[in-house]
Amino acid sequence: MKDFSVTAKNLLMCAIGLGLYFPMILEAHHSTNANFTHEVVSIEGTIERVRFVNPHASVLIKHVGADGQEIFWLIESGARTTLERQGVTLEHLEIGTTVTATGRKGRRNFTMYLQKITYEDGTEFIPQPELF
Repeated sequence: MKDFSVTAKNLLMCAIGLGLYFPMILEAHHSTNANFTHEVVSIEGTIERVRFVNPHASVLIKHVGADGQEIFWLIESGARTTLERQGVTLEHLEIGTTVTATGRKGRRNFTMYLQKITYEDGTEFIPQPELF
């Protein structure tokens, strides 16, 4: 017959360990500081693809450089559910639209965390105003 106090103690230690470990994993995944610098950049291009999903919505923008070379930028934003609560819909991110995306430059090449999109007519779309 097993000693119940030893088993309960082991379970308690495991629960405490997991309780301390999981928040670190979640924080690491959702931390914009880990993936993006504080340098703000702007890229002009055409919206090629939109992923309106959780945990991060994203927009793929095709930028054509002065030399004619196409560079695709992955622009990340908040979660779909967060954006929907703020009234954001896919209509704000129509494929084929020429825009200027502004945001925090990524630590990986050609990535950024979106702060705002400026359309050709000068109107601006700010998906998460509290971050700008």
